[in-house]
Amino acid sequence: MDIETNGSKPSMHQILEIGAIKFKGNEILGSFESLVYALEIPEYITQLTGIEVSHLKNAPTEEEVLLKFKRFLGDAVFVAHDVNFDYNFISSKLQQLGYGELSNRKLCSIDLAKKTIPSQRYGLEFLNKSLGINTPTSHRAYADALTAYKVVQLALKKLPSKVKNAEDLISFSKGRRF
Repeated sequence: MDIETNGSKPSMHQILEIGAIKFKGNEILGSFESLVYALEIPEYITQLTGIEVSHLKNAPTEEEVLLKFKRFLGDAVFVAHDVNFDYNFISSKLQQLGYGELSNRKLCSIDLAKKTIPSQRYGLEFLNKSLGINTPTSHRAYADALTAYKVVQLALKKLPSKVKNAEDLISFSKGRRF
C-alpha cells in the first residue's frame, strides 16, 4: 500500500491519496484506490505527485476514505515501502478521528528487498527501473503500491525455505532469527 500526503506530520498534514493491493502469495485478491479531499497542497508536492487541489474538489473526505481503507485492510498484514511512515500516518489519523490505532502486523518491502534482492539502492523508483518492473507512474499511491507489490513478489521467490508463513516473513525481513 502507499499514501501521498501534503506533508510529513499527521498532526498538521493530511492524506491526499491512498492506493493498496490485497494479495495472498502471488494472487491479487482486491485493490483500493482513492483521492482524498484537501484544500491545500504545497507546490513541491504537486510537482512530485502531479496532484493538484482541483483534482481533489469532489473527492471523499479523509474520514470516509480512511474508514473504507480500514475495512479493506481488515486483519491483513500492512505492507509498504518504508512501512513505518504509511502505517504511522494512517494510524495517527484514525486515532485523531476517534477510530483507534491500527493493530495490523506490518512488513517493510524495503527491509524484505534488502534481504533478498541485490541492489545499489532500495528506493522504490530505483527498484522499479533496475528490476525491470517499469510501472510507468511514480509518486502516485496506487502505482507505487503496485510497484511495491511487484518488488515483494520478486523477493518472495528468493526466500529461504525456512520462511513458511507471514510471521516468518516479517521476522526474516527484520533480520530476526526464528
